[in-house]
Amino acid sequence: MKKFFKSKVFNFLVFFILALVLLYYAFRSVDFKHIAQGFREVNYLWICASLLLGLGAHATRAIRWGYLMEPLGQKPSFGKLLSAVFVGYIANLALPRFGEVAKCGSVSKVSNLRFDSLVGTVVVERTADVAMLLLSTLIVILIQLDTFGQYIYSKIIQPIHERALQVEGYKLVIILIMIAAFLFLVRFFLRTNILGDKINGKIKGVVNGLVEGLKSIYTTPKLFSFILLSFLMWVLYWAMTWALLKSVPITSGLSPWDAMFIMVIGSYGMTVPVQGGFGAYHIITASALGLFGLEYENGLIFSIVSHESQTIMLIVGGIVALVYLYMVQQKQDKLRSI
Repeated sequence: MKKFFKSKVFNFLVFFILALVLLYYAFRSVDFKHIAQGFREVNYLWICASLLLGLGAHATRAIRWGYLMEPLGQKPSFGKLLSAVFVGYIANLALPRFGEVAKCGSVSKVSNLRFDSLVGTVVVERTADVAMLLLSTLIVILIQLDTFGQYIYSKIIQPIHERALQVEGYKLVIILIMIAAFLFLVRFFLRTNILGDKINGKIKGVVNGLVEGLKSIYTTPKLFSFILLSFLMWVLYWAMTWALLKSVPITSGLSPWDAMFIMVIGSYGMTVPVQGGFGAYHIITASALGLFGLEYENGLIFSIVSHESQTIMLIVGGIVALVYLYMVQQKQDKLRSI
């Protein structure tokens, strides 16, 4: 029984149930006939355009990730990197946050790069994404402080601030002490060799690999390109969101700046630890569209079109990526056996 509670299956069930609860909360009082009518009026050419823009953003992410691998001594092909990105997305649909592990494992299997070093590069990647999200949030707030700014403050910033205040001073001190103690123990074990050469070597390998991956942002010869691609990727996300707004008649009149606001709000919704943001994205996006005078049900039409169209693309792309990486690995195994 203890093994079950620690297993990935248990974690999947917990997050899956949470996603179902959020989906129920999002659709509990919805007129589905009204939503079905909204789907019949959707412009699928704009949805196709959004899928192409989304694919461009994922491709940009793969290229940017490759720049961080150059200092590690090997840069996998674009096909392998893009496939790993899609594997990460499809893994997140099964278990939240597992995608980062899955995409690092995918690249590690078809290259000579170490898994722990790749994890370090993903940490750098995610840090850059957070920076871009915060920059986008600031831009949105400054554009319309009285509407967008007020909404973001009341729905996102204020709740985070209130929760942070609930963490009492002594609890924060205890957390810092625990982190310091852990780092001290790691350093102590590495210096004294108390755990033996084999275990010590593994710990050193993991630590060195993570540090090597984290240092990639400073050692990459294409730092400017990395930054430029980070901006390009989020511009593509922005354009994708605007195309999705154009696909639904009730939101087609919203401006590109409105699209940036929805992109930011949707991004925060996707951070909720449930499979693929199901439920959480729908609630926060449909509610945010209320700022433009849209009823909640109309906002849900856009949320469903936006979320499910991208999810279908990720599932199809993920399956293709898994097949491609399997074929690459089989080919490499045959070459090694010769």
